[in-house]
Amino acid sequence: MKLKNKGRKIYKTKEKNYYGKSPVGKFFSALLSVLLIGGIGFLGYSVAGPWINYTRKQGDEEPSETETSEEEETSAEIQTENNEVSSVPESDDGTYKAFFISEYDMSNTESIETALGRVPQEQGIEYVEVPLKLQSGKLTYKTSSPLITDSEISQPEMTLREIVRTIKKEGYKPSAYISVFADNTIPKIYPQYSYMLTESLSAWQDRNDNFWASPFSSDYTDYLTFIADEISEAGFEKIICSDLSFPQFSDRDIEKLNDTRLESGARYTYLTDTANVLNKAITAHDSEMMIEVSASDVISGKAEVMKPLFLDSDTIVLNVNLEEISRGVDTGSTVYEFEGSVSENLLKVLELSEDEFSDFNVTVRISGGSNNTSDVLRAKDDIAEKGFTSFVLG
Repeated sequence: MKLKNKGRKIYKTKEKNYYGKSPVGKFFSALLSVLLIGGIGFLGYSVAGPWINYTRKQGDEEPSETETSEEEETSAEIQTENNEVSSVPESDDGTYKAFFISEYDMSNTESIETALGRVPQEQGIEYVEVPLKLQSGKLTYKTSSPLITDSEISQPEMTLREIVRTIKKEGYKPSAYISVFADNTIPKIYPQYSYMLTESLSAWQDRNDNFWASPFSSDYTDYLTFIADEISEAGFEKIICSDLSFPQFSDRDIEKLNDTRLESGARYTYLTDTANVLNKAITAHDSEMMIEVSASDVISGKAEVMKPLFLDSDTIVLNVNLEEISRGVDTGSTVYEFEGSVSENLLKVLELSEDEFSDFNVTVRISGGSNNTSDVLRAKDDIAEKGFTSFVLG
């Protein structure tokens, strides 16, 4: 990770005020203390006795049978598996080193285990990223959201805790990937979550007939918050939020939608506000949010969410899709071509976009294309020499 200089944090504490007491006050305080100590002793004995009996080991008196809740069983199972995981060296420099699992590996826990066998060894990889909300809007796990009742939207086989346990069992830390607004599924059920056409009051579709969820919809933001909350609560340490963006509207689209917010120079605030709502839900469970942006969008000036003064999260995942940049990046005034090696193309991307991410901590994701693994790993090492030591492969 290329780290920005955050400076030194200063933590303040409040001092309590203590006041003296009169002799009478001291007498009653002493009497109250005696009564309180006696009460605590009696209460402690009342609670400790049954508790000791309950926790006796074999060979002692048999305890009475009690029912164990499903949550307690799950907690015990997770603890057991955590004690059995293989050891993965932990970085102490704040870097993020991850391997991304494809959505095609998310059909069940067995397919995840198979995918984990493809993690490159001796690369210091600590985290495994799994896509939980796809760009189609579909979920690869069984959600508890009351809005989702269609099995075609939510994967019915796997729960979040099962995914976490599968990853931890192999010695890795779980990270989650969710696509935010590139949602072609939910608007089919709830059209009001999308951009609405003025005349027909139906959901807008792009040139590929795909729906998009709208940052203007507070109901959709509530849905996203629920998803982020249940994912972070399940034990995913990092949550990468991608597609915090607007679709590419044509002039005719803008005319049909007739929404002045789309033409406002401050429309990015709807993206940053959503990002901050998600960040609050994620950090409430001690997870960390990271915002993924496309390298092509950054170079062409389309990554509107990258407004550090308006964001609570300060970590960016720069997704360099090698297949995408191989077609060139058009900024409107210049077309940049990437015809070199993987290393050369990566270094060129970082040079072109450096000014945009200078105020963020940066993780570089190398994705797309059918490049040789050794070329990708060599490129990863080459950008590390430039200070970009955090990476995602896949």
